[in-house]
Amino acid sequence: MVTIQDSNEQGSYNSKLYEIEARLKVLEKSLESKADTKDVIVKIDELIKEKELITKSELNNFHKKMEATLNANHVKLLKWIIATGISTVAAVAGVLRLFI
Repeated sequence: MVTIQDSNEQGSYNSKLYEIEARLKVLEKSLESKADTKDVIVKIDELIKEKELITKSELNNFHKKMEATLNANHVKLLKWIIATGISTVAAVAGVLRLFI
């Protein structure tokens, strides 16, 4: 242990020690708040999963998938309409051929 005999020097060391302790407390509080922020993010993620909620990105992905499926169904429907029209014309032509 070092003993300081000069009172000015001892006061200087005490003030520096006090300043360092104050900075340490500020850093500890900062670390606690950062940990709290991370905890909040984790809690929100857990709540989203628990309540089966979806995020905006998941909603956008779902919207894109549904749009692609809808477009594919439009193409299939158009093919069916064309095929039905062709088969109807062929059936009518066949019936007319029998009578003419």
